[in-house]
Amino acid sequence: MQCSCNCEVDLDERDSPEICNTVMRTARKIHKCDECRREIKPSEKYESCRGKWKGDFETYKTCADCLSLRNQFFSCGWGFGDIWSNFRDTIGEWNYEVPEDCIVELTQKAREKVCQEIEDGWEYLDDLYTRVNRITPLLFLRR
Repeated sequence: MQCSCNCEVDLDERDSPEICNTVMRTARKIHKCDECRREIKPSEKYESCRGKWKGDFETYKTCADCLSLRNQFFSCGWGFGDIWSNFRDTIGEWNYEVPEDCIVELTQKAREKVCQEIEDGWEYLDDLYTRVNRITPLLFLRR
């Protein structure tokens, strides 16, 4: 199910692969996810995308948790290695309010990480509002 949440990412045509083959694999050895950088352990499912970008052949591996985030929030495109930073930027623009129906479709680990990103964002906003409230009375005293 595709949800109404979509992280807008500025991609240009050079970011698209000239050729690409994407398959789901089961790890037989340890790999590293190109999104969250965690280890993909043997027997875990992951996506392997092999292709040619800007004349260079590359292989990108995405763990199931990052893949669930990408499928849920990046229906209009993404750049490999950037989904978590793009997600953080986007939810910041949303004031860290993410509809529950978008979160519930994620894997458990992705859901936990998304909820932590939201909590961190709320703490940031709370800290920011506290600072502004401390400074605002001082601005009026100077007049």
